[in-house]
Amino acid sequence: MTEREGGNVSKDGGGAKARAGEILKKFTEDGSVTPDLVAEAESEGWDGLVPTRIILAAIQIVLRSRREGGLSSIEQVSPRSVPILSRQDSLTMTEAFLGDVSAVSEAQSEELLSLLNLVGFLAALLKEESTSIEGVKYLLCAAEELCRESLHRDVLRRGIESGPWDISEVDVSNLSLIDMGGIGVPTSPGVEVRPVGAGGGTVAVTLVKDGTALQLQAFLAASDVFWNVARVEMMNRMRAQGGTVKEWAGRAGLEIRASVPVVMESGQSTVKNVRVLGCDGPGWMLRGIVSGIGADPESADAWAYDTFAGTVVIGTHPLGNVMKPTR
Repeated sequence: MTEREGGNVSKDGGGAKARAGEILKKFTEDGSVTPDLVAEAESEGWDGLVPTRIILAAIQIVLRSRREGGLSSIEQVSPRSVPILSRQDSLTMTEAFLGDVSAVSEAQSEELLSLLNLVGFLAALLKEESTSIEGVKYLLCAAEELCRESLHRDVLRRGIESGPWDISEVDVSNLSLIDMGGIGVPTSPGVEVRPVGAGGGTVAVTLVKDGTALQLQAFLAASDVFWNVARVEMMNRMRAQGGTVKEWAGRAGLEIRASVPVVMESGQSTVKNVRVLGCDGPGWMLRGIVSGIGADPESADAWAYDTFAGTVVIGTHPLGNVMKPTR
């Protein structure tokens, strides 16, 4: 099969990746993206891969690499200059690419996510990074793989190849778990386990590793979309307490990233960064609250997310906590 058939991208990922490279090369040469390129960039192959998706994934890879390399703020991570975009538009797009849900909505409403803007944004990043031709090829290969993984997760979802797990979905005999009554918690060297008790029983568990804390708690839930309800309620409470709150698309799905005011034992007021992860399972919702270093805005630490995804919910009754959706 040829790479292009009848003016469209061929029905394979290689064609989509190659076309993404052609679009980027064309823009780098003369700064244009023609209507036929736009049409082809949205032409979907049998596996759901399109050039636009690959270009978007490439942007996310570069931005995350810059953040992990020490550029912590949005202003630093964002390309310094994108000729076809204002500085504010570039910052909004950067926030959207990194997972800020409100920035995604703003970018969509301002029509910032056009193919021209995406290619211009990526070209500016590559110029700043002095990326070679071979480096661009490697980046597009990595972007293609990221797209395949994303599409794979979209189909498989939790409970099939992704956790957190219900006890009915996984063979725990082959897993290294700490039995905390209602949940089985994966652990590793260097992790401190702190049971959280109430009413004479264990209601949650806090795990601490290298300055990051993750508190896990399972709740009875009558709805299979309960995290959507609980997340909105928690965000509203945090805002009412004077916190700044963002809904974020992260490794665990939609999560909360917030800075909330707290009063320390000394009586001094300070601000604490937290991330709240959530996942619905059969009859339960698992909540994970990340604090410490792993909750810092610039943190890319994966330990809390991997631990959350590897948790097995055994039963909510021993935890003695019931949350009911608000209608």
